[in-house]
Amino acid sequence: MSRTTMKGYVYRQYSTDGTFVADYRSSLEAAAETGISRNAIVRAAHGERKTGGGFIWKKVSETEPQEAIEISGESIIGYHDLRPVIQMDLEGNEIGEFVSIAQASRALGISRRSLSCALNGTQKTAAGFKWRLKEAEEKNGQEEQKA
Repeated sequence: MSRTTMKGYVYRQYSTDGTFVADYRSSLEAAAETGISRNAIVRAAHGERKTGGGFIWKKVSETEPQEAIEISGESIIGYHDLRPVIQMDLEGNEIGEFVSIAQASRALGISRRSLSCALNGTQKTAAGFKWRLKEAEEKNGQEEQKA
């Protein structure tokens, strides 16, 4: 038996709205049939990422009913809530704000790891700027002002 085939289990493919698409006996079969990389399928099926190739994947018992699944809007991996960050110059003056580390990384071409290290104190700066997480009180104050 192949390493990608486990007796009694299938790789189940769902659309992003939770609709059942198909079952595959192995990740290799799923990759061959769909054109999606095996790595993307396996990582999604084992919970390392939410989707693979634009589909939701689960490794389930072949006896489990082929029904639609309920999709929550929340990430299933780690802590991925939006954590707003404040960009500061070296004197501590606020010069920018981003909705997340990922957005700041993309906008400024800074690695997310470097930003995370600057935020948690492992290093003092990232790309020549100081950084801090936006405090919950700051977020709540803005929400109250909008209401």
